[in-house]
Amino acid sequence: MEQYFSIYLYFALVAALTLLITLVSALMPSIKDSPAKFLPYESGISSKTDLMHKRFPMRHYLVALLFLVFDIEVIFMYPWAVVAKEIGAFAFYEMGFFVAALFVGFAYAWKKRGLEWD
Repeated sequence: MEQYFSIYLYFALVAALTLLITLVSALMPSIKDSPAKFLPYESGISSKTDLMHKRFPMRHYLVALLFLVFDIEVIFMYPWAVVAKEIGAFAFYEMGFFVAALFVGFAYAWKKRGLEWD
C-alpha cells in the first residue's frame, strides 16, 4: 500500500483541483454576452455559415480518403520494414500483395481523374 501512496495522492490532488476549478467557474460565470461572441471564427478569419447548404465537391473527400489510406499504409509498412529479415519470405509476399492492392486503388483513382483539380 505504501508503494502506491504517491499515485493515490496525485489522483486525489487532480480530483480536488478539478472540483475546485469547476466550482469557481460555476460561482463566477462570464456575463459578457454579445452577438459577436457566438459568430463562427477560426484562425482570424470569419467563416461563412452558408457552406453547409451548398454541395461539397466529391474530390475533396477522395483526396482525404486517399491520404488516409496511404497514411495507414506507411503505418503498416514501418514495423514490417524493421523486422523484415526475421519474419521471412511469406511476410515479404504478403506486404507485396498489400502494396499491389493499394497501387491498384491508386491507379483506379488516377484513371477516373479523381486527383485532378479544375
